[in-house]
Amino acid sequence: MINTIIQVLDIIFGVVGLLLILRIVLHLFKVPQENPAMRIVTLITDPLISLSGKLLGIPTYRRYDLSTIGELAAAVIVIWVGRTLIVWVLQLLLYAPMWFRNPLGSIGTILIFILRLVFDLYSMALLVRILFEWIRIPYSSRAMRFLWNITEPLLAPIRRVLPSFGGLDFSPLIAFFLLNLLQRVVFTMLGWIF
Repeated sequence: MINTIIQVLDIIFGVVGLLLILRIVLHLFKVPQENPAMRIVTLITDPLISLSGKLLGIPTYRRYDLSTIGELAAAVIVIWVGRTLIVWVLQLLLYAPMWFRNPLGSIGTILIFILRLVFDLYSMALLVRILFEWIRIPYSSRAMRFLWNITEPLLAPIRRVLPSFGGLDFSPLIAFFLLNLLQRVVFTMLGWIF
């Protein structure tokens, strides 16, 4: 049942994501707003773009400072993050009965699932922060401040040790490498225990 729900959600989020990407492509090719295809895609995606602006906490007066491509890219990222979080919650519901039937026998499974979820959430937060900075989501938005607050404690020490090269900041790349290394070490040790 839950796998079917996940498949249906994948179809819905996939179609919505494709419509947003189609709008980006139509915008890049400078298709006029009067074009019937552009009107239909705009009619369907405008509420999603408005909703993503509200979810990100971008003030209304700043929302239109972003370029159209930036707004569309932010909406695609919000759709991707929303789908990922919903699927994680559904997977948690899928595994919950097994954990409640035999809590002592599944401590290792529960611990590994939760730690994998924590590593994945932090990696996603780091990636979304990078993407939002790239498309210039303002720091005044709730989402950007939240992402900054949880990722900066890892990025700041790396930046102090590793200077930028030609204006390029490689601290996120090093952070991903360190997170992956830490994750491998933790899961190897858990494999020894359980």
